[in-house]
Amino acid sequence: MVEPNVLILDDDDAWLYRHRGYLEDAGVHCYATRLAKEAINAAKTNPAIKFAIIDEVLYVPPVPANDKDRELQRWQGHGVVREITAQRLDLQIIIVSSAPQLSSEASGGSNRAFREETKRLRRQKCVIDIIHKQDIEEDPDGSYGWILDLIKKPQTSGSPTTATPKMLIGLGFTETEYAAMAEQANMAKKKILPMAPFFRMGGEPVLKSFFERAKEKTVWVEMPGARKPERVSTIKQGSSAFQILEVLAIKTEKAQDVVIQEQEYQYSPRKAKKATGNNNPSYDPRSVRDFAFEYTEEGGRRSRTGVQFEGHTEQTTRLKVAIHRLSQKLANLNLGAARQLFDHKLDYKGYQPTFTLGIIVYAVRPGKSRRR
Repeated sequence: MVEPNVLILDDDDAWLYRHRGYLEDAGVHCYATRLAKEAINAAKTNPAIKFAIIDEVLYVPPVPANDKDRELQRWQGHGVVREITAQRLDLQIIIVSSAPQLSSEASGGSNRAFREETKRLRRQKCVIDIIHKQDIEEDPDGSYGWILDLIKKPQTSGSPTTATPKMLIGLGFTETEYAAMAEQANMAKKKILPMAPFFRMGGEPVLKSFFERAKEKTVWVEMPGARKPERVSTIKQGSSAFQILEVLAIKTEKAQDVVIQEQEYQYSPRKAKKATGNNNPSYDPRSVRDFAFEYTEEGGRRSRTGVQFEGHTEQTTRLKVAIHRLSQKLANLNLGAARQLFDHKLDYKGYQPTFTLGIIVYAVRPGKSRRR
């Protein structure tokens, strides 16, 4: 008996059979179930299962036609993901859901609600991408074709953790200029272009020119197996986080050691709101003490969680503080545990990322470009 290598979980028989039919017609062996409990058990006990296709909203089957009669299962899709990944981090999970669409409709068709709900689903550990049921209905061949390409892609290593997220510095150009670049690189059909071909054509002068001519600069994140990178709104150009990623991305394109050193980090103090009168804690040392410290049960004093004392100790440097803050942002984007995202390199007196970086070029629609 051939072991299944794809887990399918959906409470709806029609969707369950649709997923299974497409994949098995292509020669993929599947384990399909409508019950979250069975899916969790299968993923935890069968190491042959390497992929999972999981519905986000799960009702107790058979699902009644009337919404009022429906009962949710104990585990929903995000709960199933959490239970599985607590034991297995080698699984690649695809969420198949109508939840973002429903959330958007509930908010009056808001694109923002749709994007935020999609990001929430993608931030889960081991989730490589989201496919919406509406997209599958409109283009089943394209949707299942992408899944099959991912499933059948040969593993480059025996280690299940070889695939890592990628942070990308995006350089936005006008549609006309972007079209010319795409034609020059012989990638006219691509919506996003890698920087590597252009760098090979002209080296560092081309790289410098691209940064100077870009109408906007933004950060993108590309999860392993994802169909396209996603723009990040929490890291702004001009921030210390952006500066660090930009330095590292440029070094990646130049094939240099991807390490940011103390002297390469250009520190700029944070802008603070002006306080007036007695509202300024600097006028009252007790306010500063109460904010910065807390007391243990034994009566001892310690700094509060998250409080940073910059420049007062040899152990704390401006780059170290900036790396700490950046790691927290990246952890919220599901790139991994904050403490594992950068390695401290003593030889370089700097920090090396454990994730991949790069630079991409994309088109900026008229009226959509941001201020530099």
